[in-house]
Amino acid sequence: MRVVFILNTVLMKFRESFLTTLFAVAVLFLFAATDGTKSSGTKLKELPEPSTISWQKCVMIGNTLFDKGSLYNGLNYYTEAVKKNPKRTELYLPIADGNFALRDYKSANNYYKLLAELDGDKPVNYYAWYQYALTNKYIGNYEDAKATFQQLSDVLTGNAEQAELRRNTVRELEGCELGIQLRDSRKLKEYLVEHLDNNINQPFTDYAPVLADPNTLYFGAWVSDEVLLEGKTEKYATFSRIYSAKRNGNTWTKAQEVTGAVDTVRFHTGNATFTGDGKTMYYTQCFQDDKQRMRCSIYRSTWSDEGWAAGERLSVNDSKATTTQPALGKDESGRDVLYFASDRNGKDNMDLFCAVLNKDGSLQEAKALSAVINTGGDEMTPFYDFSSNELYFSSNGHVNIGGLDIYKTTAQNGAWQKPQHLGLPVNSSVDDMYYTWNDVAKTGFFVSNRPGGFGLKSETCCDDIYRFRRNVVYIAVKGTLLDVDSNKAITNQPINLIDAETGEVIKSVVSNGDFFFDLKPDTKYKLSGLREGFFAAVQNFTTEGIAKSDTLSFVLSFQRMVKNKAYTLNNIYYDFDKSDLREDSKAVLDTLFILLQENPSIVIELSSHTDSKGSDKYNLDLSQKRAESCVNYLVSEKGLPKERITAKGYGESTPVAPNTNPDGSDNEAGRAKNRRTEFKIVGEVK
Repeated sequence: MRVVFILNTVLMKFRESFLTTLFAVAVLFLFAATDGTKSSGTKLKELPEPSTISWQKCVMIGNTLFDKGSLYNGLNYYTEAVKKNPKRTELYLPIADGNFALRDYKSANNYYKLLAELDGDKPVNYYAWYQYALTNKYIGNYEDAKATFQQLSDVLTGNAEQAELRRNTVRELEGCELGIQLRDSRKLKEYLVEHLDNNINQPFTDYAPVLADPNTLYFGAWVSDEVLLEGKTEKYATFSRIYSAKRNGNTWTKAQEVTGAVDTVRFHTGNATFTGDGKTMYYTQCFQDDKQRMRCSIYRSTWSDEGWAAGERLSVNDSKATTTQPALGKDESGRDVLYFASDRNGKDNMDLFCAVLNKDGSLQEAKALSAVINTGGDEMTPFYDFSSNELYFSSNGHVNIGGLDIYKTTAQNGAWQKPQHLGLPVNSSVDDMYYTWNDVAKTGFFVSNRPGGFGLKSETCCDDIYRFRRNVVYIAVKGTLLDVDSNKAITNQPINLIDAETGEVIKSVVSNGDFFFDLKPDTKYKLSGLREGFFAAVQNFTTEGIAKSDTLSFVLSFQRMVKNKAYTLNNIYYDFDKSDLREDSKAVLDTLFILLQENPSIVIELSSHTDSKGSDKYNLDLSQKRAESCVNYLVSEKGLPKERITAKGYGESTPVAPNTNPDGSDNEAGRAKNRRTEFKIVGEVK
């Protein structure tokens, strides 16, 4: 069976008993086999085709197969039973849970939805509603998942029995919101991701990629789920093994099983990690019993001309628990340590541990990492980046956008800081883990069961290896300075590059006609130049959404201030015979407000004008009220000091175009020009 330990501990109290055993298996390598649908050598016991037997017989065989952990085959019989007898709604749960365990989230979602619909509009079967929402999340339907989690949250009380489920539901709501935010963000993605070809990935399980040197990739793989029958015992035809491949330009050679003695008969091996010189390998060896339960331990091997020597079992292992996924690194105090994941805490979940590595290679007693990192969920696949002193790991107990998401943390003053989510595209709506980075090669890897991999039985069933590189983008801005009135370049002019959100001046230069600044991605900027006797030259722009290197270009225009010159504000509209300011006119006044902010020394008169329709007094009163509406907006709503602006209505007294044609007919174009709002500089702030 292909299983992944992804449910939170609260769900242990709500799921069927077979799931408790089922998911407890998965912590081992983050892989286990799907049940074999074909075999080589001795065949599995022949079973009748589901379509040829009664629904009752289908249920009996389905129960037997599920008890043996043969989920995929058991599902065939359960689904056929429901097809034959649609009233058997009690089969929805094992079908849903079986598909969930096999990470076929779309199929599981359909059956959890049917279970939830049996409740009507209000959640009663909390487990079904939670799982329905969770699988919607895993499919990437964040809005639907959020709505269902919210419905569930609304009916959960604060009593002790429901407290943990409520906490998890609230966390999943936050995860849905984060997923929507990251999905819709225009910010530059920090990573570029590539799915590796079939020289590395196979249609089953590939995991734990790491570079032993910039040109040698090691990883674990389970290349087949074929099952053999030996007497009355089912055995897998193959076991997980450690493989390596060499860099071949931008690709990799066909992976080969490593030479030496680390791959042991009837034991799974994987999760390799290396010392800096590449001569010592730490790895995991797991034994799987007849019921497909595994227990893993960490071993250490050394390289020789004959390959990797037989491993030495390390003292950090626990005979009653799984110890897996080793990673060398530094702890929060800067000591050399071995990180690993283990379920030794007795809480049905995986935590991260570390043991100080002595100079002679021995290990001190292992200790769990702090609660800043370990949660009530699962933390696993640790990796320490020596180039940045960052600890990476995967977790489903922190706010996440899928199942297992990748996080990083750094130590400050001897303590780990709050982990940071890596975002898209490294994380996805499903499981993402085994992050590694090689600073020399400037490349990294991770593992995911996202759609697009070489899945066998569903688009999200199986783990594949992905390569990534950091998305380095070089962005700059350049431009020229222009006197608008003379159409000549301006020289000896200070220009500021400003963070538009904080107002901080990032850099200043004195320009002799042009300018150039380096920029950062995903930042809002403003270029500003102040020159006596001119309006401030301002250019707002952003680097948000720029995904490749580019140089932006602007002309920074300087316009002379002329006292008592009228500057027209276009598109200030009012309803007929009204003085109330319309909403679409406020945007124009907002630009005037910005101009006044950029030129803090000027005092202006804001004036309103009409055409000649109506009496002189009527038009004068109407224009005054309209001018006052504009001023009131700028003072009351925008916060402009009232001493910097006055309102003046001129009615029809200062036309800029004829209201009538020479023949006495109405000149609508002229009247439109006369119905205007203007401002002029009348003084300076004292």
